[in-house]
Amino acid sequence: MLRTCLSLSAITGRPVEIANIRGGRAKPGMQAQHLACVEAAAQICGAAVTGANEGSLYLLFEPAHKPRAGDYAFDIGTAGSAILVAQTLIVPLSHCNERSRLVIRGGTHNPMAPTADYLEHVYAATLREFGYRFRSSFDPPGFYPRGGGELRVEIEPVEASDAISFTPLTSRAEFTARIVLCDLPANIGDRAEKLIRSALPGIRVARVGASGHSTGAAVTIATHHAGFSSLGAKGKPMESVAQEAIDEARLWIEGDADVDEHLADQLVLPALMARGTSRWKARRITEHLRTVLWVAAQFRDVESNVDESSRAVVIQVRDV
Repeated sequence: MLRTCLSLSAITGRPVEIANIRGGRAKPGMQAQHLACVEAAAQICGAAVTGANEGSLYLLFEPAHKPRAGDYAFDIGTAGSAILVAQTLIVPLSHCNERSRLVIRGGTHNPMAPTADYLEHVYAATLREFGYRFRSSFDPPGFYPRGGGELRVEIEPVEASDAISFTPLTSRAEFTARIVLCDLPANIGDRAEKLIRSALPGIRVARVGASGHSTGAAVTIATHHAGFSSLGAKGKPMESVAQEAIDEARLWIEGDADVDEHLADQLVLPALMARGTSRWKARRITEHLRTVLWVAAQFRDVESNVDESSRAVVIQVRDV
C-alpha cells in the first residue's frame, strides 16, 4: 500500500495521508526500506514529508511538482530491498521527458520481495513488450542480513504505453534459470544446475558468481511473464533452494494464467498509464492485488473487474 500510494501521489500530484502503517506487524511502522521508498519518491517530485521516521505509523506526503528525470542515488543502509525502492520510481520516471538513472544500495536478493533477477527478466521484460524502456543490473549482489548490494536502473522516457494483454505461453523452453552465488564455491551452483536441467529439460541456465559484502545463493526461474525465486539459508542444501523454484514453476506451467500472482499486482500501476483496457489472468487473486486496486481507485477514476468464477482470475483495469 505504501509504495503504491507514493508512486500514484508522485504521478498525480495529489497529497496522501496514511495512518497505522504496518500496524498489524510484529514490528509495526516504517522500517529502513520503507523510509528509503519515501525519500526516493520525495526526491523525484519535491515532496514535503511529515512522519518519515523509523517506526512511524503515520505519513503525510505532499508533492510539489511532477516527477523530474535525473540521476538519483539512494542507500537503504540495511539489507532492505533495493528492488522495491526501484519499483516505486520506475513508472513515474518512465513518463518524464528525459532519461533517468538510479543507483540503489541495499539488498538485491531478499525474502518477501522480488529478486534483482526477477526485476530485469520478468517485470522489465514484460513491460518492455508494452512500450516501457528501462533496464536493470546488479553488482555486487546483496543478501540478508548484511546487504551491501548495488542495483542500477536506466530508464528511458515513454510518451505513451500500450494496454497490457497476453497470448498464452506455448513452450517450456522459454524459461531461463538464473543461479546467483556470492562468495560461495562454484560446485554449489553445479548441484543446483544439475537438478534444474533434470527437472525442466531444455531450460536455459545462466550463472552469476560474485564477491561482495554478503554471502548468499539464489535461484530464479523466469519467463517474460512469470518468475519463481528461492533463496539460500544457513543449513539449507542448494538442492532444496533449486527445488523450491522448480516446484513453483511447474505449478504455474500446469495452469492457464498469463502472469504469476506477484506480477498480477505489479502490473496495475503501468496499466493505469496505458491507452485502452488491460487484461491479464493470474492463478489466484491475492490480498496484494486487492489492495493495489483499492489504492488505485483512491487516486484515479478506475474501472476494474476481478472475475473469480473460474480457476484463473481475469483482471481488467481501465483509467476512465
